[in-house]
Amino acid sequence: MATKLKVTYVDGREVEVIASPRAQVMTEQFIGGFVDERRVQAGYYLAWASLNKSGKEAADYETWLDQVADVEEVAADQPRPTQPTQSAGTSSG
Repeated sequence: MATKLKVTYVDGREVEVIASPRAQVMTEQFIGGFVDERRVQAGYYLAWASLNKSGKEAADYETWLDQVADVEEVAADQPRPTQPTQSAGTSSG
């Protein structure tokens, strides 16, 4: 299941992004694995890496971090089940 993050900037902007596998690996490499002691740092880095890799953030991590007010995980949109199309055919008989 994909992790969806909402980034709130100090200027009030909000941006949502899905954490890509590449961003998750970058985060593990940056902090030396996901460990509870560094979960705050991991969350912020994961958000930045996801935004950066998706082309939504060009700033380097340190610059971006100074512009952020909060990062939170939000519920990912669930795909809607497809519904069969109902034919409007006529019955003959």
